[in-house]
Amino acid sequence: MVRHDKVRGELEAVAEYRTDEQGTDVARRESESRTFEERIRLKTRGDVYHPDFLNYDVAVGVGLTQQHLEYDDVSSSESDTLNDYSVSAQLLRTKPLSGTFDAGKSQDLIARQFLGSLRAERENLAASAFLRSERVPMTFQYSSSETAQDGFTDVARDFFRRDDERFRYSASTAFSETSHARFDFDRTESRQESVGAIVDTETDTYRLAHDYQFGEADEHRLDSFFNYVDQTGSFDFESLRWQERLRLQHSPSLATKYNFQLIDLERDTLRSEEVRGQAGIEHRLYESLVTTADAFVSETDLDAQGSLSQHGGVLAFNYRKENPWGMLFANYTTNLTQSEQSGGGGTGVIVNETHIATELEPVQLNRTGIDVLSIRVKDTDGSFFSEGDDYTVTESNGRIWLTISTLGAIPPNFTEGQTFFVDYTFFVEPEREEETFRQNFTIRERFGNDVSLYYAYRRQDQDVRSTLTDLTPDEYTTNTVGADYARKGLFLLAEYSKEDSTQLPSTSRRLEGRYAWPIGTATSASVRVSNQWLEFEEPDKRNVTLFKSGAEIFTRLSGAYSVAAGLDYRDEDDTRFGTTRGFQLDTKLRYQFRQLDVTLGTELNFLSRRDDEIESVFVYLQARRFF
Repeated sequence: MVRHDKVRGELEAVAEYRTDEQGTDVARRESESRTFEERIRLKTRGDVYHPDFLNYDVAVGVGLTQQHLEYDDVSSSESDTLNDYSVSAQLLRTKPLSGTFDAGKSQDLIARQFLGSLRAERENLAASAFLRSERVPMTFQYSSSETAQDGFTDVARDFFRRDDERFRYSASTAFSETSHARFDFDRTESRQESVGAIVDTETDTYRLAHDYQFGEADEHRLDSFFNYVDQTGSFDFESLRWQERLRLQHSPSLATKYNFQLIDLERDTLRSEEVRGQAGIEHRLYESLVTTADAFVSETDLDAQGSLSQHGGVLAFNYRKENPWGMLFANYTTNLTQSEQSGGGGTGVIVNETHIATELEPVQLNRTGIDVLSIRVKDTDGSFFSEGDDYTVTESNGRIWLTISTLGAIPPNFTEGQTFFVDYTFFVEPEREEETFRQNFTIRERFGNDVSLYYAYRRQDQDVRSTLTDLTPDEYTTNTVGADYARKGLFLLAEYSKEDSTQLPSTSRRLEGRYAWPIGTATSASVRVSNQWLEFEEPDKRNVTLFKSGAEIFTRLSGAYSVAAGLDYRDEDDTRFGTTRGFQLDTKLRYQFRQLDVTLGTELNFLSRRDDEIESVFVYLQARRFF
């Protein structure tokens, strides 16, 4: 009845030594830790009665850890048990009604650039049931996860914990070959704890979608969406969105698009309801030119705060043409938006305003008159970033800017180029008229010798009239020129950009190079270096110079030995925030022979950040024996 494969196992021994120093010359903390771990893991797979009835994979680990820690004037020694496990099972996997079960626990190290590693413990549980019906297939899912992170020392600011519990139900059906519908319900309960902050949220999300294709060759398509979100807890809001999208393909080269959208949003005592309509055309001239044009109109009811009317349009040309020198790419987009706000006063609300994180250039929030205390910055999974650790808030000419840092000490932390959301409330003016005209033009010639030259032009003209505030229009003109070279493993780039702006004029110069190459059959290496100079002018004068470099190498010395090493160096000079300078070195020597795996590793971090010195040395030896 119960069958299992041969039980396989693993014996592991880990020895770790770590020293940390952090602080200024006046207030400095030091710590030293020694850790020894022993554990055994057993794993197998099998089935009950029949592989199609119940099959499973099981892994269990038990062990012991001993730690000695000295920090400041405190010394402590302790021992504890270790356990990790992984269980997964499939029930009736080939039947109309089937299910899966997964559970696991793990302890890992999370590397942080220049700040040393975090110790993380994760525990998760998930169960799913699938109803494979020809008419209405359904899925029921439940999952819970607990994540805890802290440093190797008893430094409170490294603490982070997040607990999530989620239930999801989804069903879909096909009314015909050209008509499909899907419904999803998602309930999530989350709790996030970090230094000085606890955030609890309960979120219910309902989604309903339908698509319908019609026409002689099913060339036309209508998509319908309904989404409702109800969040309670530390931050309450309700959001309802209904959207209809229609695309008519009149010929292979001509299509028209129509869009209707209703958004109802309520946060605390604030409410807004927006109705938006949009129509557009798309035309393709051979393979070279694609022309799109869109026009929209929207009406927003701000409840006691009055109303907002907007209308405008977008015209875009995308051109691509092969020529005797290579390939030419060009794009031109023009956008006109006119808005008029009238009535009441008070405050409005913005939820999930989307931005891209970048280290050097501040991120500007879309609205004016923002209540700074209401700003909440969060990751796409709902985790909240910390002001002062991950970002700082500045105000200039009635606008709000976020300066992003990728070197936060408290998780979660930003990474360069990631998407994030911002929630906030803003002051609503009784009378306001605004007209914004934008132009964007880019041209690039990629030559046959792998050299590319490009030029970009961006311009925004704005006319703002308000009865209460005298705001400086957000107008700018940006010219960017650059060249790059890409061939095999080599990439080089040089770029110059100057922005004349009524808000934050700046000049940027950037050099970048990367090269990756194989050294023989058993060795590969890569190097990278970049330098950027950024100068902000009045009213927020600030200069930043950022130099980053790195190198990595991997080589297999023999059939059993291999070496990997990586080095990162950062040198940042910011006239407002001071200097950030330091390097991170990570090396691994690994021996693998038959059923023995031994790794000797070191990690060195030395960072001077805004008068805060951070130094850490981490050495570990890990030995595994498989059987």
